[in-house]
Amino acid sequence: MLLLRKLQVFPLAIKKFPMHRWVSIGSMLLLALTYALLAKIIIENFAAQGNFSPVWPPSGLALAALLVGGHRFWPGIALGVFLANYLAGKSIESNLVFVIGNTAEPLIAIWFLRHNFKCKNINYESIIKLKNSSDYSWLAVSAILSVSIGTMLCIIGLSLINELSSPVLTFSLLVWWIANLLGIAIFTPFFLIWKKLPKGWFEGYRAIEALAFIGLTILIGQIVHLELFYHELGSIARGYWIVVCATWGAIRFGRHGITLVLTITFVQAMIGAAIGIGLFGKDLQESGLINMQLAYLVVSVLGLMLMLTIYELRKSQDEMRLALLVYHKSSEAMMVTDANKCIISVNPAFTEVTGYQSAEVIGKTPRILSAGLHSKEFYQTMWQSIGATGKWQGEIQNRRKNGELFTEVLSINTLYNLDGTIQGWVGLFSDISERKKKEELIWRQANYDQLTGLPNRRMIYERLNEELKKCQYENKQLALILINIDRFREINDTLGHHYGDLLLKEVSQRLATFSQGKGMLGRLGSDEFAFMLSNLDGTSLVGYYVNSILEQLAIPYHLENEITYLTASIGIALFPTDATDIATMLKCANHAMHTAKREGRNCFHYFTNSMQETANTRMRLANDLRHAVKNGELLVHYQPIIDLSTGYIQKAEALVRWQHPKSGIINPDKFIPIAEETGLIVEIGDWIFHQAATQVKYCRATYNSNFQISINKSPFQFKVDSSRCHSWFEHLKKLGLPGESIVVEITESSMMEATNNIYDYLLKLRDNGMQVALDDFGTGYSSLAYLKKFDIDYIKIDKSFVQSLSSDSDDLTLCEAMVVMAHKLNLRVIAEGIETWDQFELLKSIECDFGQGYLFSKPIPANELNQLFAENTAFIPLKKSVGE
Repeated sequence: MLLLRKLQVFPLAIKKFPMHRWVSIGSMLLLALTYALLAKIIIENFAAQGNFSPVWPPSGLALAALLVGGHRFWPGIALGVFLANYLAGKSIESNLVFVIGNTAEPLIAIWFLRHNFKCKNINYESIIKLKNSSDYSWLAVSAILSVSIGTMLCIIGLSLINELSSPVLTFSLLVWWIANLLGIAIFTPFFLIWKKLPKGWFEGYRAIEALAFIGLTILIGQIVHLELFYHELGSIARGYWIVVCATWGAIRFGRHGITLVLTITFVQAMIGAAIGIGLFGKDLQESGLINMQLAYLVVSVLGLMLMLTIYELRKSQDEMRLALLVYHKSSEAMMVTDANKCIISVNPAFTEVTGYQSAEVIGKTPRILSAGLHSKEFYQTMWQSIGATGKWQGEIQNRRKNGELFTEVLSINTLYNLDGTIQGWVGLFSDISERKKKEELIWRQANYDQLTGLPNRRMIYERLNEELKKCQYENKQLALILINIDRFREINDTLGHHYGDLLLKEVSQRLATFSQGKGMLGRLGSDEFAFMLSNLDGTSLVGYYVNSILEQLAIPYHLENEITYLTASIGIALFPTDATDIATMLKCANHAMHTAKREGRNCFHYFTNSMQETANTRMRLANDLRHAVKNGELLVHYQPIIDLSTGYIQKAEALVRWQHPKSGIINPDKFIPIAEETGLIVEIGDWIFHQAATQVKYCRATYNSNFQISINKSPFQFKVDSSRCHSWFEHLKKLGLPGESIVVEITESSMMEATNNIYDYLLKLRDNGMQVALDDFGTGYSSLAYLKKFDIDYIKIDKSFVQSLSSDSDDLTLCEAMVVMAHKLNLRVIAEGIETWDQFELLKSIECDFGQGYLFSKPIPANELNQLFAENTAFIPLKKSVGE
């Protein structure tokens, strides 16, 4: 038992240490010595016919050791076989035969049990524990297979080296086979089971029975096999008395009891046979102990199978008793159906919930409970889930016997036969009707306004608090809009409270219709509503939404026989500009709303004057921008990009300008964000593309056939409509231009926010020949993964690295690193913002490919670009700027 317990530790040790480290080697040596000692005892005391023992316990020890410790312990078995035969005086040749055969035997059994021969009923871990009859059956099958092969190997090997004569070959094969099989049948279960001592044998009154059981087993073994009380008992048959002990052990003491009986009595039988007395006293001379072998082989198999069958039966009975107790005492209603979905059993709780007695529903389908409130699609989805997973859980509404509706939480599980076919289904449900009603009533009363059905002040505060935290975490903006109905008290007093309530309902309905999908709307008080816009990247849409609200509320109200007009005053507070907490946000918005009332009502006001002015300016710009393209106010300027090694103009970047009729030139950083927020960027982007395509066609045909123009593309253009790129490709084909004539510039921020749409968009550009440049490289979270994933052609070094460029600056080192990296990745490099000759020389010295900046030319109109080409079509002379 010490050996088996120690082997249990080995798998854990071997996970930490390589095979055959010192701990494992020590255990193998212990296994080898135990095997050799046990074999020596058997050979010297119980061998028949000169060489063969009626039973070979070492085979049982070997298989048990490998089952517990794993196949890695086979060297210990091989060493034990070698020592045993060496001590027995066997020759080297025969010793080698025994080592091969006896070591192969347990390894074959282990291999069979682990590989299962594709049989799903074999559980290797369960076999080690021997807790059911199938475990012992598979152990027996593996023993027959392995013993047959091992015995054949040994017998054939001994015959080949002439240590076993042909006349006794068949007899030797039979005796050896039975001996090894019996050793596994009796001693492997003994070692596996007794590696853990039995519990409770010597506690209380059970100790008396245990001592009586052990004592009586030893006594009966002495009587049957060693002729104790031989003369007193005379001719009384005694052999079957052992069956009494085996049955007692199997029923009362389980696995430990039956294996103890078999081991004790078999050892006594072997001793009796060796000295020629007892039940098998004459068997040694008559049959070479074959009769004893067969008898105990049958007894051991039947005894163990009896014990395991009783164990399984008791376990099943306990489980059935517990299941019935749970079924009848459960507070949850239970319903069992057959494979045809007909009810075959219900528990008492089912009757309490539904009102139906068992006799009223058995044989019927669960549709007897249906209230008809769920669609066919609902039940189809439910049964699809049951078919796919074998179970379903959810809430469902049914009808009691008295017609009353009730809500239940239902769980359905599929019952399967042993062959995998469906036996039926079991449904468990609880009535949650009252709980649902109370919960819904309490929740609605606590969170919703009874008149309008809108979220009340409490819920608004709760959601506002959540959204403020979310926006703070995600660095987003939030707008709180307070809407107050102008002169509502006068309307309420004039027409009465009934009409006042109707008016509030109509106002809330219009606001709810408008706010759907945009933000959260709620009622703060009698005539005051709150509208919350969260997760904003900018605030330009806030003014647009507020104007729309004012327009919706200004539409006449038809209240029964009355037509009423009203307006609203609106105050706006922004997070984090105006406030960062609920109280301050409400205070700011309320102050802004009262300011709107003071300024004449029917308008809105931001909390701060600066925000108000900005909003007005942005709104005017947004309105003017809508007409800028049609009115020809937008212009495209081109900044040349120079090949630094030759000085030739190779490319140009298209940059948009807005010639506002009143404000003059407006920089892109002022109106591009507005264009993105209002969606005008798509139309403007298409217009810039068409202008650039026309220009690049002219320059290619007139001056440089490889000339390219790069176009900046906003991330918003990718998100709005990724299919518009097809119109670009068609336009280029129409002009007879290849895709490579246009380079699309994207920023690092676009890459960071890259979605599948952006990725697919860039792939379409590349598939149609367009090249991609990564703008502002080095200023953001530069990632080499972007360069690999999106197949970039150019990187543009941001001007912030170029402006302070000098021979001993860190910026030069960074620029050089970017150039080297890009060239290693087969990318070309464009440096932006070159303004001095020194910057040019330094960039050229680190082999930067292209450059653009005021040293060469500022962004210029198309006609001036054409003039530059016309003045010198080969290259632009590079000269020092005047100020240097």
